[in-house]
Amino acid sequence: MRMLRLSPLLLALSLYAAEPFPQWDGRESVADYAQRVKLPATKSLDLGNGVTLDLVLIPAGQFIMGTAEPDKPTITVYSGQVRIGIGAGVSLVLLVLMLVRNRAGRRFSFSLRGLLAFSLACSVMVWGGTRWYQALEQIREYDDAMYYYFKASPDDKPGHPVRLSKPFYMGKYTVTQAQYEALTGTNPSTFKGAQLPVEMVSWDDAQDFCVKLTARLQGQALEARLPTEEEWEYACRAGTRKQFYWADPDNDLDAVAWYPANNGGTTHPVGMKKANAFGVYDMHGNVCQWCQDTYAENYEKLNATYPMNNVAGVSRAVRGTSCRISTLPDTPPDYRNTFIGFRVVVPSSRTPP
Repeated sequence: MRMLRLSPLLLALSLYAAEPFPQWDGRESVADYAQRVKLPATKSLDLGNGVTLDLVLIPAGQFIMGTAEPDKPTITVYSGQVRIGIGAGVSLVLLVLMLVRNRAGRRFSFSLRGLLAFSLACSVMVWGGTRWYQALEQIREYDDAMYYYFKASPDDKPGHPVRLSKPFYMGKYTVTQAQYEALTGTNPSTFKGAQLPVEMVSWDDAQDFCVKLTARLQGQALEARLPTEEEWEYACRAGTRKQFYWADPDNDLDAVAWYPANNGGTTHPVGMKKANAFGVYDMHGNVCQWCQDTYAENYEKLNATYPMNNVAGVSRAVRGTSCRISTLPDTPPDYRNTFIGFRVVVPSSRTPP
């Protein structure tokens, strides 16, 4: 009987223990989260010949992956109109009553109770006006969200919740030509420049780079790999739910991304645009980026094909297309393009605090 009484407590403790790391609350900085979980906020990996690869900590957390159908407005214009009508009607009646009661008096005066009732009725009317305004704002935001929802690629649907239970480190920038050459001894890029992102690399080439990097990190018990689609999108969104991580697709596009309208038909040095809230650069534009996952036409099929991630020859997902948080069409793992590169992920090597 005593064990039966303790079982809910044991269950609660087991659930608590099952959560490896605390989740990012969406408000604290990465530096504050890193301090909370006792992990360094950044890492710098030595690739040899004075070349390093910088990583930033991506907190454990949860988000809506893909383009989810927006929630309908919770406030209606009618509810605001009703409150305005009630407030205006009651205040008008009270005003008439007070005027009638004072018509025979020599001095014009109101009772305190009447004034309080009149003020309350006016407050209801103002409340209704505020609610009407809020309803119009929600309708506008809903219409905008629905526009982008219908405009979004089928690849990005259906939106669904994803929980990343463990923090990881992601390349602050896409892999540069200097970094690629330091580790592999080759530079296949069309647009040459040490700080330009490496391109003309296939998924297989990116895998080979990760294998070589893992071998170099062997003494540190670290493993380098490509990000999964979940990791890539979570790191790109950095707590936002809009189509772009800076929330407004019509403002500041030039400040955060290289894209066909401003890139001059070439790639540009990494890190020249604004970073997102996680401190990651160039998630939109400059070059698209290979992911670990197999390609799926939508997220429902992705769930079904996820176990096939390591099957050779299967087409792979490419993210960061034309500045959107989206996936390129079916891309073979041996495909190369002047605007496709990659960045690396290194999972956290320590246990939860």
